[in-house]
Amino acid sequence: MVIKITPVNSGSVINSSPGRLKAERTRLGLSQVALGQALGVTKWTIINYERTGGRGTPIPADLLSACSRLGMDVQYIVTGVSSSNLNRVAEETGSYRVEPKRSPALSPDEHRLLEKYRRLKPSQRAQAQTIVGALIPAEGKPAKKPVSRLRRGKR
Repeated sequence: MVIKITPVNSGSVINSSPGRLKAERTRLGLSQVALGQALGVTKWTIINYERTGGRGTPIPADLLSACSRLGMDVQYIVTGVSSSNLNRVAEETGSYRVEPKRSPALSPDEHRLLEKYRRLKPSQRAQAQTIVGALIPAEGKPAKKPVSRLRRGKR
């Protein structure tokens, strides 16, 4: 005998994997930043995983495994059907510890600069590296004098 399971709310956000990921995150009381730290990704990556309407990126399997260690119902995220053994999975996999990845040697200015750098697109990062490279001379090479391009008018 085959029983057809109908979605609880067909056509809604919860009927999509990104919507279910967001629902599980909010069920556990995790912010996007906290989930990103736990999974080792940025807040913007989590936002991209939670985008609905086919605009987002599917969450990789290795991150789904880490989600299960956080207590998320991965079967529900993937299929929309709740797992009956969620507590057992959480007990067997153990808890997932979030370790801060910040270097304690960074000053507040350096930390802000690093955060801004991480938000740049790859092409913008290349430009930033070029600018910093021009400001700091390479080791062993003498610094070049800046060329003044200002022209003085006739006196």
